Amino acid sequence: MLGIFGGSFDPIHLGHIKSALALLERFDFEQIRFIPCQLSPHKEFAHASESYRWQMLNLVCSSHEKFIADDRELKRQAPSYTIDTLLELREEFGEQEGLVLVIGVDAFLSFCKWHRYEEILSKCHILLMQRTGYSIPESGCEKEYYDLKSSKDFKMLSSTPCGNIYISELEKFDISSTTIRKIISQGQQPKYLLPGNVWNYIRRNKLYK
Repeated sequence: MLGIFGGSFDPIHLGHIKSALALLERFDFEQIRFIPCQLSPHKEFAHASESYRWQMLNLVCSSHEKFIADDRELKRQAPSYTIDTLLELREEFGEQEGLVLVIGVDAFLSFCKWHRYEEILSKCHILLMQRTGYSIPESGCEKEYYDLKSSKDFKMLSSTPCGNIYISELEKFDISSTTIRKIISQGQQPKYLLPGNVWNYIRRNKLYK
């Protein structure tokens, strides 16, 4: 069973890392694949280039055997649509491998606006992490979709390759890349928010100034 962790990672920070470690401790993932996006459909641009973001991600993943840095979206010129990535992963790992897309509850609130969202659960499960101040919507498309596909038994995710939504008790660590970039742009160190090797890389390359 593979966990899929997408994002701009601009920069990767302790919120990403602690969330992934909590998932590995709580659930039986063989690996967590960090997949940085090239062009996010939901954001205007990345502040650091794909090369810098990729190098920072590798600094983190090289220190944990179950963290895998995956650059497939960085190689695309088109927007980084989740369904395209899932289709590629299915070709690589086959139809029987459990694929679990990990997102925060806050991201799920706009799920029905995702490109070809109705196809996503035919290729993976979705694991929702709690986020302070957010909950499953009480009406609308996302609520209907959640009611139709949700499962309270995690074994459904580990025993089948796709098709279910599971909301975990784990909370997504509330650290923001935006906040980190703002702190750095003001000439300060974002203490306790970044791994030391990532902070050293940012300083050495004068990123987010």
